[in-house]
Amino acid sequence: MVFLLMRRLSVLAILLWLGVAAVQAAPDTATSPATGPATEGEAAPVEVRLMNRPIVVLRATLAGVTPDVRARRARDRFEALTPSDLRQPVRTSPGELAGQRGEAIYIGERLLLAVVEGDLDPEDKAASFETLLRQTVDQVGQVVAARRQQQHWPTLIRGALRTGGALVVAVLLVWGLTRTRRLLGRVVDASLQRHLKARIASGFDWTAALYQLTDRIVRILAVALFALVAFVWLEFSLLQFPLTHPLGARMGAYLWQLLEGIGDAVVGAIPGLLVVAIILFITRGVQAVVASVFTATERGKLSVPGLHPETVPATRRLATVLVWALGFTFAYPYIPGSQSDVFKGVSVLLGFMLTLGSANVVNQLMSGMVLVYARALRVGDMVSIGDTVGWVESLGPLSVRLVNLRQEQVTLPNAVVVGSAVHNYSRSGDINQGSAALLSSKVTIGYDTPWRQVHAMLLNAARQVPGLDPATAPFVLQRGLSDFYVEYELFFAIEDPRRRFFALSTLHAAIQDEFNRHNVQIMSPHFVLQPKEPVMVPTEQWHAPPATPPAQQRSDG
Repeated sequence: MVFLLMRRLSVLAILLWLGVAAVQAAPDTATSPATGPATEGEAAPVEVRLMNRPIVVLRATLAGVTPDVRARRARDRFEALTPSDLRQPVRTSPGELAGQRGEAIYIGERLLLAVVEGDLDPEDKAASFETLLRQTVDQVGQVVAARRQQQHWPTLIRGALRTGGALVVAVLLVWGLTRTRRLLGRVVDASLQRHLKARIASGFDWTAALYQLTDRIVRILAVALFALVAFVWLEFSLLQFPLTHPLGARMGAYLWQLLEGIGDAVVGAIPGLLVVAIILFITRGVQAVVASVFTATERGKLSVPGLHPETVPATRRLATVLVWALGFTFAYPYIPGSQSDVFKGVSVLLGFMLTLGSANVVNQLMSGMVLVYARALRVGDMVSIGDTVGWVESLGPLSVRLVNLRQEQVTLPNAVVVGSAVHNYSRSGDINQGSAALLSSKVTIGYDTPWRQVHAMLLNAARQVPGLDPATAPFVLQRGLSDFYVEYELFFAIEDPRRRFFALSTLHAAIQDEFNRHNVQIMSPHFVLQPKEPVMVPTEQWHAPPATPPAQQRSDG
């Protein structure tokens, strides 16, 4: 287990060192191009780096020797220094080099490099040659001291021991973080099982998704902590050796700069988050007031002109969407990062998607609003839309769902409903009364049958229909006087419009029985010659096999 943790930590540390060193540290060479392009006809400035430390930027060309060659010679002279040379003091010797005033820097009796006035930064007007010389001598002294310590074995042994101790501490931290993460995972799993067993009967529960999200967050935090431990260990290890000390210092500065940037971003986001919270709080209060108005209107406690109980749910949804849309519009500029390129890119993408796919959706939404505010349909109404007959199960923003007599669920887009003739069987022409529409059935009877008898038989048949509406009395109209028969139409109403087809079936059976009972022929289908005897079914044949007589049905029951 310890070997696995050490291997994981070592790989992670190497990756971190490669990434940070590539970004933050220059390569370990004596020369590197200085920032700023060289003018035409002049050699590019070159920075002299020894022991991973910057010494001076050389810009002047002396007697045909370019800054790159001067810096390379300085590196070669420094690498050729012996341990006894490193114990010698750093000194300077003034002189004139290629017509320029300068100073030669020696380590003991060995020349390291020369600095002239041409090496001054032309853009830095406040810099002086004396300042440049003093800084260069100080840097050379630090590099010599670092080289001397790097060759001192006690320093290397002490650094190796500290690095090993830090590695042990890092391994223990990683082991502790791994155990902690596994313990949190077991706690999450146990809590999830307990909540699922307690709430599984109530249907879908968001607990599982919430705990999965928590588990993912714990894993991400664990990986981040592993990376932080490896980064700190690598930084500490680099600081223990004079040669790599600048890299460790830059890594530390980079880490603190990163943490400082995160802290500044968090602190800077607090005012915006407070404003967003206040705006959302006010929006929630406004939405609660609007919802209370609609609730009172729906219960009949408040009367608002132009607002009807059946339009309250849709109007409430529209008002809620409008209130929250305004709230988010006001809060959007204060959301941290709302002005970043990421937010702008997401906004452009959403706008592009809405532009491409919203034409049909907007058409359906507007058609749904027409249906709602025209009050042509309500949930539970028995309707006929085109070729579909059924009762309304739901009125959605995009479609209307019906259930037909075969218990099939039929979904009709709102645009189709608006473009079709809608017959509402659940309400009469007066919407405010709320009474059901009338049902009717037609029969054709010959002229040899008194019309008063036909009216009476039709009314008797209507009284046998169960669930008649007591507020509407059945009545008969004579719709036409044809060549061979009179066309009668019976009108009646039932309490439950959803029983429409069953009521008509019962009525048709009762009409046949009533007319057969009184020996009256129904003139359908058409005939050519008047029959000698009425075409009817005698009473004794009403229950011919396989039909079962009512008395036998009661005995079997």
